[in-house]
Amino acid sequence: MLGYGYELYGVVVAGNRMGRTIGFPTANMQLYEPLKLVPGNGVYVVEVEVLGQWYRGMCNIGTRPTVGGVSRTIETHILDFEQDIYGLPLRLRFVRRIRDERKFPSLEALREQLALDALNCKK
Repeated sequence: MLGYGYELYGVVVAGNRMGRTIGFPTANMQLYEPLKLVPGNGVYVVEVEVLGQWYRGMCNIGTRPTVGGVSRTIETHILDFEQDIYGLPLRLRFVRRIRDERKFPSLEALREQLALDALNCKK
């Protein structure tokens, strides 16, 4: 409806590193503009700009209920990317929403859903 892909811009900050333990490391974003409107909680297909290159990714916005999270985060798994980018700028361009955020009964169930989400992001 905007006529362009909505973007968020921020810096990669340290998280609790839970994603890497289940095979889906994430870049946690702290916005440069803290008053910028953030899309609703859920999982999104995004295009990610980091280190001057664009990649495909999946972004979760929400509280991470499966791992007992309480504060709202913006975290992105960048597909086919394995570099240390802590402290670097990150730009997210939203492509489409995949699903609502939800609580899974186990980390294994979450991992299985993330694998399906990653396939969906490649379409």
